[in-house]
Amino acid sequence: MSAVFGYRWGMEGKTGQILCGREFMNSLDDSSLEEIKSAIRSVPWLEEYYECGDKYVRSRDGRITYVFAGLRRSLDSLKSKANLILAWVDEAESVSAQAWQKLIPTVRVEGSEIWATWNPESKQSATHKRLREDPPENAMIVEMNYRDNPWFPSVLEAERLQDKQKRPDVYDWIWEGSFLTHAEGSYYGVEMRECKETDRIGVVNYDSSLGVTTAWDLGVGDSTAIVFAQHHGPEVRIIDYYESSGVGLDHYVKVLQDKGYVYNQHILPHDVRVRELGSGKSRLETLEQLGVKDITIAPQLTVDDGIQAVRSMLKNCWFDGERTEHLIDALQQYHREWDENGQLWKGRPEHDWSSHPCDAMRYLAVGHKQTSSDWGEPIRRNLRGIA
Repeated sequence: MSAVFGYRWGMEGKTGQILCGREFMNSLDDSSLEEIKSAIRSVPWLEEYYECGDKYVRSRDGRITYVFAGLRRSLDSLKSKANLILAWVDEAESVSAQAWQKLIPTVRVEGSEIWATWNPESKQSATHKRLREDPPENAMIVEMNYRDNPWFPSVLEAERLQDKQKRPDVYDWIWEGSFLTHAEGSYYGVEMRECKETDRIGVVNYDSSLGVTTAWDLGVGDSTAIVFAQHHGPEVRIIDYYESSGVGLDHYVKVLQDKGYVYNQHILPHDVRVRELGSGKSRLETLEQLGVKDITIAPQLTVDDGIQAVRSMLKNCWFDGERTEHLIDALQQYHREWDENGQLWKGRPEHDWSSHPCDAMRYLAVGHKQTSSDWGEPIRRNLRGIA
């Protein structure tokens, strides 16, 4: 289609460049150059119009030229590429917010267009937020998958059916355009799938007869995450979630007040006692001065021990699907770090957007203290004699 548009513009006497970009492109071998040439050669009138060399594609009349760039490392050079009439960004899932901010103003010729094609993976991606969640007013969004292909080959149909039967966790992502709900190397993929299959993700209302426990992951220079939970016997009801960044502790205290819950415990990470250089006070002291009571400091366990505690807790968790959607997504995506060189999973989590909500869940799992008796346990008496 880029070649067709270039042909139309060339026939109208327009001149310009068609940019084909990806987030990472170390050489032309990583680009869509060969795809472009293959597409042009498949249509006689396009092959007649374009000249395809080893490292270039351009129209024979000199009006239309293709250029290829990796957005991650070539952003500044894009500004110098004058007269961009079309930018096609392929595999756009991983394109950063910074890349979009620099690319979009670069494509500024009257009537120019930006195309992005990708298989959605995460609701948190910059591409999803910019182009689907809050798209430009003049955007056109089209969802396409295998059933829209009239030439869909039988070999791919066989693969599709195999994925549907043997790999249901990724089937919707690969074939139906859904988000990737369980990342490869996921810590909690099995437990979160069980939550969904047993209908433990839905509507979970606040029960005013039960106190609310909050668990915090306090970010320094990045996000702070708060999980809101109610405990009823073995049940852990995750009723709410909040996350923000770039604001002071007074902001989070006000959020707690505005929600109107009755709190009985606030679980904070062990480093909350560390004094800040500027004020000389710890964040624990600041929160206490702001009126936060019933604070518990989570024990300083290893990350692996905390992850195991969350796994055990998730078996008894119920989630409010609307208010804790971001937390649910994070628990599904939280995964081990991948060693590209060694081709193996490392023994530590990948630090990304899912880290903060999952750390807050970890503090909830290891820091909650039971405030009521478990009626399922036998009564124990300390009898020393009989009168």
